[in-house]
Amino acid sequence: MAYGPGAITRLPAILRDLGAQRVLLLTGRGSFEASGASAVMPALEAHARVERWADFATNTDSADLAVGLDLNRRLSPDVIVAIGGGSVLDMAKLVAGYHDVEPAGTVAAVEAGRPAASRAARLVLAPTTSGSGAEATHFAVVYVGEAKHSIAGPAMRADAVVLDPTLTRSGSAYQRATSGVDAVSQAIESLWATGATAASRRFARRGLGLALRSIEGFVADADDRSARGMTLGSHLAGRAIDVSKTTAAHALSYAITKRYGVSHGHAVALTLGAFLADHADARPSALQPGVDPAEHAGAMGEILAALDAADGLAAHARWHALLERLGLDTRLRDVGVGGQEELAALAGSVNVERLGNNPVAYDRDGLVRLLARVR
Repeated sequence: MAYGPGAITRLPAILRDLGAQRVLLLTGRGSFEASGASAVMPALEAHARVERWADFATNTDSADLAVGLDLNRRLSPDVIVAIGGGSVLDMAKLVAGYHDVEPAGTVAAVEAGRPAASRAARLVLAPTTSGSGAEATHFAVVYVGEAKHSIAGPAMRADAVVLDPTLTRSGSAYQRATSGVDAVSQAIESLWATGATAASRRFARRGLGLALRSIEGFVADADDRSARGMTLGSHLAGRAIDVSKTTAAHALSYAITKRYGVSHGHAVALTLGAFLADHADARPSALQPGVDPAEHAGAMGEILAALDAADGLAAHARWHALLERLGLDTRLRDVGVGGQEELAALAGSVNVERLGNNPVAYDRDGLVRLLARVR
């Protein structure tokens, strides 16, 4: 891993070491230039044939993935490089991991949850946002219409990662805020996830501390110190969820993003406060079968301490206060969510049988009640 201010300038050397002759470069439409990453292009082109692709939607879509697979097939790159936010990195991981999928078969492969088991090209990821931690995970999200699918597999693990805090500073304050709260949310969810391990909790604990200390300065000024803290905090949160996976707040976020156009991290943050309250104050009878109440209480104790909150109610209040200081709406109505019917539709978008990674058990009615508290 290359880390530090200016680390992006080491990308040509990384590609040379990987023996790159043909490079498929995925970037954001505007962030590549705005972040300063485009300055590396002459050095890249001096070492390899580079074809850049940026014409795909913000939320990774199966139709765009089919285009990327066709491009990958025609170029047959030695290395696939992604420089951008989480969706850019996810698209690169999907193109690399699905290299042997016919473009016409993209939807069928995605809907079947076909694992990304092998790849023909090497994979290099360089985030320009601090939030998703996608450079550290072996899975990616892709939509077929409004239906969200998660694809996983060893082929989505990067051969090299470039973490350059200077690339993360150019986004708007809203972008920095919503990406930042995604990192904080991932660390919190990883700590309480039923899939957590001792190792993932170490990553989550350190990532949460770094992100909480850095996020307000990062959103306000994006100074060097806060950018470094958010870059590392986001990466560590990504390493945590790579093991533990995310939980209910993330599961609900995808429909909020897709239906109301809310940025992913903001969509997660809208419900996380209510989940904090429920999880902190949950009785043993409310937990999933097999969840150790003492272990859950220990994880929640760490989360409450990080938020400087005495109980679930205080944690909820602390979380909403943080969102307000970051300039983010805190209510579902603020982003266009209507009444009970729309809340039920959001709850219905989640397969409750797949919420087993969430320590507190929810049925659909329970999710509606939680959403009503956030409405």
